Parts: sequence; C-alpha cells; structure tokens
Amino acid sequence: MLPEKVNVTKKNLISLSAFFNFLDSRVWLLDGVSICWGEPTLQPDLEGFCRKIKKKGFLVKLDTNGRDPKMLKKLITRWLVDYVAMDIKNPIWDLVDITCVQEDDEQYKKSIQVLLSSGMEYEFRTTVIKGFHTAESILKISQYICGAKNYYLQNYRPWDILDANFKGESFSKEELLKLQAVAQQSVKNVWIRA
Repeated sequence: MLPEKVNVTKKNLISLSAFFNFLDSRVWLLDGVSICWGEPTLQPDLEGFCRKIKKKGFLVKLDTNGRDPKMLKKLITRWLVDYVAMDIKNPIWDLVDITCVQEDDEQYKKSIQVLLSSGMEYEFRTTVIKGFHTAESILKISQYICGAKNYYLQNYRPWDILDANFKGESFSKEELLKLQAVAQQSVKNVWIRA
C-alpha cells in the first residue's frame, strides 16, 4: 500500500518569464512542450499557459490522469493541445488501490470518452506494477478504452521513487507479453514500454 502523504520538495522551479524566455531562445531547436507531472489540469491557468505556448508556434502535449474532463475537453476543442497521454493507473473502480485517494470515478470515465471521441492524437497508458496489476485488471482497463487508437503498458522501474518503503516490482518480458495479449482483446494497438 502506498503512503497517505509523501513529502516532495520543490526543486529547480523557474518563473514563467524565464520559461518563455527559454522557449524564445530555442524556437528553431524545439518542436513542442510536454506539460506533465502532478496533475496539470488542476492548474487554474492551464488554458492560458497552453495558449501562450501555441502562440509561439510550439506543439503541446498534455500528460493527464483524466481527473478533469471539462478542462480536457476545453483544451481539445480550442486546439490548445496536439497530443494527450492519459494515465489509467488501475481499473476505474479500483483507483484508490494505487492512488490512495478516494475520488469521483465518473470523472475519469468521462475523460476516457472525451479522448475516444476527440479525433485527435492520443494514447492511454498504464504503468504496470507486479503485485498491483494482474491480467484481470489489465483486461478491465482495456475494456474501458475499447476502440482506443493506442494503449501502452509501461513497465514499472524501481528507482527514483518518492517513498523508499514502496516495494513495487517490474514484470519480466514474458509477463509483459502476456498482459499485452490480454489487452489486445479490446484494444488493437497495445504497445510495451519496457
């Protein structure tokens, strides 16, 4: 079980002006910006932030857990994101087992539907952890996203973790291939990120 609270120290934060100055200095070197870590849709000015990045001519990728379907839909319909990667940590009704936070499961289901009907480029992904994920849980997840363009199974890597007491383990290649086969019952394109 994951801890209820993890103390995270804010390191290497930069101001918005420094961030946009950096983008200006890299306009011919970079194609896009990936907005990730934490849950970006919780930021009150995410829409304005994406708009400023797009005005500078950069592509925008959003990494989200799908917690805020309204924000997700707004960013997509206003063409403020070019690609969305949505994490599905566990079967919807069992999210608390991984996140240790009780949340409204319906919001995640709505976000899945937003992406499935968006027509844009996106992916769903699950970081699979031995002891948490099984063939049954992967089957349930893949059924939620039936018809998705792409689903990635990302193998857990037991380093740089926030809680040293967490004892998650990686799957072997053979085990990952079995999970892939299970997911392919509902999603055509299932990929492994080892």
